[in-house]
Amino acid sequence: MPKILLPSLSQARKESFAARGLHFVESITVPEFEKVISDYLGSHNILHLATCMNNEVRSTTLEYFNNGLTVYVLSEGGGKLANLKANANVGYTIADPYNPEKDFFGASGIQVWGRATVFRKNDAPEIFASINRYARGADSLELQALKAKAATVNFYVITIEPDKIIYLNYRQGYRKATWER
Repeated sequence: MPKILLPSLSQARKESFAARGLHFVESITVPEFEKVISDYLGSHNILHLATCMNNEVRSTTLEYFNNGLTVYVLSEGGGKLANLKANANVGYTIADPYNPEKDFFGASGIQVWGRATVFRKNDAPEIFASINRYARGADSLELQALKAKAATVNFYVITIEPDKIIYLNYRQGYRKATWER
């Protein structure tokens, strides 16, 4: 069963943050926190995926979509797939634009550690269809007359299941809130 870890603050730090309009979540259920993370994932579409092989880390910027905490990436190939074949452990980050000159406490983002699995779209069309229903951008493909072309590509489907998630969003009351499987 997953658990949530919320860092505690001394009374003096709580008062210091409160003076700046910041109040932190001190208690949340696992389902409530998972909804916060799922909504965050659903409101973004770009992540930075870190893979590793032979002690050489590769970070790749990719478009993704999600179903709950599970993230999916469609890929035509590349070095990340060789890395995933050698080592299924991955990490990724997603962050909002941050402008400390305007709002020092405006940083927000997630850091995720997990395991990836990979399959080819044409090797498991039923599984692909069940996953692809969560994909965003179908309207864009249609508008750009690319839907038929995209359907012919035998994408690799990377599925990432999280083991640990750290969420930071001071303005919403989260300071290194951690979800662990």
